[in-house]
Amino acid sequence: MGTVAEAWSGPAHDRAGPDAETAVLERELTEAVLAGAGRSDVLHALVRATGRQVRLLSAGGAVLATTDGGSGVPATVADGVLAGAAGPVVDTLDGLRATALPVRAGATVAGVLLTVGPGDPRVQRLAGAAVTALLIDAVRAGDDSAEAPPPPTPADVVAALRSGTVSPSVCAAAVELGIDLQRPPAGAVLHYSGSRLRAWSTALTWLEHPVQQESRTAWTVTAGEVTLARLRSRLRHMTGDESAGDDVVAASGSHPASPIGLARSFTEAERLLGLARTRGVPLLTFGGCGVVQVLLPLPRAHLEAYAEAHLGPIRQRPELMATLRAWLAERGSRQSVSEQLHLHRNSVGYRVRQIKNLLGMDPLLPAASAELHLALAALDLLAADDRRVRGDDEPDLAGH
Repeated sequence: MGTVAEAWSGPAHDRAGPDAETAVLERELTEAVLAGAGRSDVLHALVRATGRQVRLLSAGGAVLATTDGGSGVPATVADGVLAGAAGPVVDTLDGLRATALPVRAGATVAGVLLTVGPGDPRVQRLAGAAVTALLIDAVRAGDDSAEAPPPPTPADVVAALRSGTVSPSVCAAAVELGIDLQRPPAGAVLHYSGSRLRAWSTALTWLEHPVQQESRTAWTVTAGEVTLARLRSRLRHMTGDESAGDDVVAASGSHPASPIGLARSFTEAERLLGLARTRGVPLLTFGGCGVVQVLLPLPRAHLEAYAEAHLGPIRQRPELMATLRAWLAERGSRQSVSEQLHLHRNSVGYRVRQIKNLLGMDPLLPAASAELHLALAALDLLAADDRRVRGDDEPDLAGH
């Protein structure tokens, strides 16, 4: 005996008019479920009939089954669809448009059926033909009697956003925490290198922001640089380390287009945090990291290759690397570089001549300067990644 999806094909269905087509599909799906087919069979039959991917959510907004492995809609939207307050077109968690249909019969609610794609009357009619079958399956599976899991904690919400596993329950909890996932914030990470770890942990619990903490590191979300700077300042104040240097360092990633993109934003924030600590700056954001924006998506091997191609001849010469950095930063001012590196002006000139000869270029020419700035930034990012993997708390100045 074939599956429901296999049965839904052939001339008989192609010749059916709109009403007959819907009635035939409803009868076949209902009979199939009564004969033992499950919700997955029903959804795949709908894919065959409509040409659209389909997702089934529970009444609470949790994903029950999908044909494309995608995420559903925020719980608040699912609730609105079931209450009849929301329109049929919704945005899914992974950034797609879908048409929503409540799966209900009177007071019995099995959830929300999504057909991915723009609204289409025929697709909606055929989706409606699956309601009875899905209700039967829900009653048989005892979905309504299942005990609801406890709501996610603020740390759970941040952890889910970091991993990209954004369920409807996480979305609902995020809304309760004041996180607008329709306009997602940026992922942010803060690191404490001081000695008052207990004060650090206590201070994190007093923040209004949801926080996930692992020892000296804490993750949260932020609306922008001003908010992140304020968080960092408050933490420094509450740990009592305001006069002890930059014991709290913060970084944030880009603002994603959808909640799923927050995982990438958190990864960017973690890499930028390592870069901030390597460079000795207290705060670094995606918008303020300059050419590093271009480098962040690149794999390590590409960064390594670019740095070697442009800095290879002097990369193992710390004195020349330090001179090149200062020479570029001071735009060729021998006096400024001399004061910065505590060298005689003649020594600066000798080193610069060595750099020009070994690299085969004048670092101050516009094209060469751009390449060298990018190569130095690649080295910084590699050093920051190494440090992040090691979990070091002291600056790593290799290659500076």
